[in-house]
Amino acid sequence: MNRTDQFVSRSVLGFIAPVALMLTGWWGTFLAGGTDRSIAAMAFSGLVLGMALDATVLRRGLDSLFSIGDRRLLAVALFYSVGIYGFFMGLPVFNVLVGIVGGYVIARRAAYMDWSRERARRDARRVATVSTLILGALCCATAYLALGEPTLGAQLRGMFGLPFDVSRPTIYAIIVGGGAGLLAFQYGATILTARWFTNARA
Repeated sequence: MNRTDQFVSRSVLGFIAPVALMLTGWWGTFLAGGTDRSIAAMAFSGLVLGMALDATVLRRGLDSLFSIGDRRLLAVALFYSVGIYGFFMGLPVFNVLVGIVGGYVIARRAAYMDWSRERARRDARRVATVSTLILGALCCATAYLALGEPTLGAQLRGMFGLPFDVSRPTIYAIIVGGGAGLLAFQYGATILTARWFTNARA
């Protein structure tokens, strides 16, 4: 494994334990009625524990991103999809990164497994489809939350300094058009990334 692939594998897999345990400490303490100080302490403890696990028990597995099975790869994609969605407070634009990285991973996995280009391209289409479906679900969640906000039109007008009122049909058009464009970009970017690294693998 070259240094770039090793860096990607360790970064993608290495973040999971610290982030998951940090969030577990945070929300677990919060739901238990903890104080701000105890919540912060438990979140930090979870982060440190996750880093310690990466450095010891999970260390060997951090280089396995390009050899893990489809189900585990899907679980990783779902973890990051939900994490990115939550970090950007329901704005799904940045979730396209999950598909792009997925395209890279599937191409490099094909190289390490010495699979044919045809199989690599078939897997790329499958990854692009799955990542687009995940993004589609997140877009639907965002649309549902946005349409439930009665002052959304006024917020958009103030946010962008528009000289006119944003009507409900305009909001629907923005949601449908923007969502469709984002999904098309997700699928295309994943395919192009996979093909680029498939062609460059030699």
